[in-house]
Amino acid sequence: MKELKPIDCKLLFELMKDSHRSDRQLAKALGVSQPTVTRRRAMLEEGYTEGYTVIPKFGQIGFELAAFTFLKSKLKQKNGKEKDEALKKLKEWYDNQPNVILAIDGRGMGWDIICISLHENFADFTKFIRAHDSELSDWIVESQTFNADLKNAMVLKPFHLKYLAKLI
Repeated sequence: MKELKPIDCKLLFELMKDSHRSDRQLAKALGVSQPTVTRRRAMLEEGYTEGYTVIPKFGQIGFELAAFTFLKSKLKQKNGKEKDEALKKLKEWYDNQPNVILAIDGRGMGWDIICISLHENFADFTKFIRAHDSELSDWIVESQTFNADLKNAMVLKPFHLKYLAKLI
């Protein structure tokens, strides 16, 4: 995949601030022509974006809890076909959970996977985590969860991608 040009980065950040704007409005903000924006946006959409979406106020639309579940997997103990099969099963399980908004591997504090999920209430979370622990027990050694209250918590900074635009 080719490297992004400065105009592509600026356009991407403008879209993160507000993807509702027309190509004409974006062109004006960037100081380029509307056809340039249309062409560059098409290229970005094909190779550099996951899609367009709205970021709701989750606590106001029926979610009371965000769960950050840290996991220790058995994946590092496996290799070859066995590891590929385990990864396939984990991906399949998480793909089938509509309340999971991110599940990704990484490293830190002794954990190697994190799952971020949204729940209507604590009972819903409990049902989810019980299914998680029992159905993934062949691949997960341990898990711990940090829960955030989406209705009554003190929000220090709300989730949004527009902040990244300040990086350029």
